[in-house]
Amino acid sequence: MYNHETEVLVIGGGGAGAMAAYEASKHGVDVMMVLKGRPQRCGNTIMAPGAIAGVGDWRIPGDSWDIHFADTIKGGAFLGEQGLVRIMVEESPDLIVELERIGALWERQEDGKTYALRTGGGHSFYRCTFLEDRTGREMLRTLMGELKKRNVRILSETMILKLIKTGDRIAGAVGICLENCESVLLRAKAVILACGGAGNLYLNTSNPIDVTGDGYALALDAGAALMDMEFVQFFPVGFCFPPSLRGALAALPAYVHLWNSQGERFMEKYDPVGLELSTRDRVSRAMYSEIKEGRGGPHQGVFADMTYHEPGFIARMQPALCETYRKVGINPEKNFLEVAPTCHFFMGGAKVDEKWESTVEGLFAVGENAAGIQGANRLSQNALSELLVSGKRAGKAAAQLAAEITQSPVNPREAQASVEPVTQLLSRDRGLKPTVLRNRIRKIMWDKVGVHRTGSGLRAALGELEAMRADLKKQSLALNSKHYNKELIEGLENYVLVSIAMCVAEAALRRNESRGAHYREDYPEMNNCDWLRHLVLTEHDDNLTVAATPVDLREMQPAAKEAS
Repeated sequence: MYNHETEVLVIGGGGAGAMAAYEASKHGVDVMMVLKGRPQRCGNTIMAPGAIAGVGDWRIPGDSWDIHFADTIKGGAFLGEQGLVRIMVEESPDLIVELERIGALWERQEDGKTYALRTGGGHSFYRCTFLEDRTGREMLRTLMGELKKRNVRILSETMILKLIKTGDRIAGAVGICLENCESVLLRAKAVILACGGAGNLYLNTSNPIDVTGDGYALALDAGAALMDMEFVQFFPVGFCFPPSLRGALAALPAYVHLWNSQGERFMEKYDPVGLELSTRDRVSRAMYSEIKEGRGGPHQGVFADMTYHEPGFIARMQPALCETYRKVGINPEKNFLEVAPTCHFFMGGAKVDEKWESTVEGLFAVGENAAGIQGANRLSQNALSELLVSGKRAGKAAAQLAAEITQSPVNPREAQASVEPVTQLLSRDRGLKPTVLRNRIRKIMWDKVGVHRTGSGLRAALGELEAMRADLKKQSLALNSKHYNKELIEGLENYVLVSIAMCVAEAALRRNESRGAHYREDYPEMNNCDWLRHLVLTEHDDNLTVAATPVDLREMQPAAKEAS
């Protein structure tokens, strides 16, 4: 067993984790990051093409923190925790500037004096800073460079399987080194979960293959509460064709018109004001309806049109995507893309306070691993703002906690027991292949817990997922190698995916209304009288408990006409 000791342990290598490690390192404590992949090669941030929402000195006249706040609360269907949203809108501008100060490059207007700005679905103003279509990559490049200067240790290619507690307090984590399957024990005074979402629960997803809900499962297993897990966002503009790109982000919605097979710009029917810049939940549902009603294309999508822009515009604004288009033989100045919704982002996650600490002492969650800010639907460009603010808050609080307490003892034998599923998988020579089980999970979620949901479909999904728990212990590998065994990793991830799939389906079944990204065909209206509340999940002896808790409405409340 490899043994490591640190004061603040960050699990995850995307922007939220890097920001948390950067902030914690400012406060005189030892910080360590553990990554499932390699630095700047794993997680979602590296793929984020959009922008960072924030109202700073660059604001357009008339815009303000209050308007950004209101946009976020309304876009999240009043389920966003308003104290957390207020923190995000007020603190994100300074962090945008801080990133530039330490090396990030944001696009500027031609005069060079102020930032070039983007808008996105649900925003009232252009307020989002960016760099071409590689904003996330630039953020991560900058932060990882700073971590190197600060000598923050990074342990790569290590999969965390369980969090360790001493009494009610977090004490570290245990996992395996993917190079050789050796167990790894990491002792820590505070742990920050920054593992991203769970897009690989679904057949079509924009997420890379390593994003499988690890942070949610680790938090739940450690006794932390999860909140708002029924709210899963589908990005409207995902590739339908070619098959090799299915699910990948195809374009930025701000630059497309959407057409159905009958030549109609159909968003005029669903949101004549916002059109393609309506909130993502509305656009995705509109696309789903067009396809379901027979007005889709040959690959079960609709058509994204960028031909109306002046020559060179798309190449200038989306250079990385244009390189993809070139490789598959698409000219965005002449050709339409066939696109469909793709699983993109989880609004739910660990329930946190204003330090981004979970309900377990010493366990923090940041970025997509935390619930609260996005409510029932995330506005475009708010994800990168959230990860900066949550990372900074959690990093500072974790460092302060670590400076105040002593390291808790950990029994190595108890830690070793956590890697028993690895031993079992490697020793079993007959049974189900992990890929077969993975495809079953993803099909269940896509068909029954996707863009449109019904009570009967959700109950069927839960029944199938419950039966699948027994199948997890029947998984076997074609090759029992301990060296970078991708099939072994897939088998371990399947335990996580089944657990989180059940959380999503259970919460979706309990919420008998439609709100934001959660759409129930059998309850198509939003019901603020009965359902303006969070659903909070905890786990005891493998059984989920669901409770309703109040929503923070300290600043804004729905108008009377929206109350039923």
